[in-house]
Amino acid sequence: GMDLAKSYEETGPAAPLFFILSPGADPHEDTEMLGKPLVCFWCKDHSTFTVGTGRFHNISLGQGQEMVAEEALEKAARRGHWVLFQVSNIYLVAKWLGTLEKLLEQYSEESHPDFHVFISAEPAPTPEEHIIPQGILENSNKITSEPPTRMLANLRAARYSFDQDTLELCIGEGEFKGILFPLCYFHTCVAGRPKFGPRGWNGRYRFSARDLAVCITVHCNY
Repeated sequence: GMDLAKSYEETGPAAPLFFILSPGADPHEDTEMLGKPLVCFWCKDHSTFTVGTGRFHNISLGQGQEMVAEEALEKAARRGHWVLFQVSNIYLVAKWLGTLEKLLEQYSEESHPDFHVFISAEPAPTPEEHIIPQGILENSNKITSEPPTRMLANLRAARYSFDQDTLELCIGEGEFKGILFPLCYFHTCVAGRPKFGPRGWNGRYRFSARDLAVCITVHCNY
């Protein structure tokens, strides 16, 4: 969305982007969409930052993942990749957080200009349970990753998932613009229906921004 794109522009090797999560938020999906050109989902293009191109490393931090995380961080800093550290249970890596703080400080000064670090974690329930090093928080640009709950907010989030420069790359630009808003509106409707329980859908499917992006890509190219 616009907030993520704006926050990304303000980050660099010296400033990680820190997602403060609410339940149900998906920073991996949002971050990979940010690094994926709309018209090139399947391309092995060096300008894309996705898991598929090998330039986006998604690490779920947990016990035994410390070496994996350090290797990904070193590789990303050297080659100009992106790294997302998802902290689902921070207490499993509590002893390693000091190492992460030192590595981030080191790579902020001697790394590739395309290198970016993203970190996601839920807020601590109480101040006493807050164990993320102060240095990481102070040096990060923080963003609240919270799924919109109202129709208008969802519609805006859907529409602004795609910037103008990307949309202008589409074949048949004039015809495409005419279908962009209806697609975003339809996505907003189906994504919001689960709140009505069985009256909305018999089964619960989480319509995500990635579903919308795939639809947009198909229309954009054909």
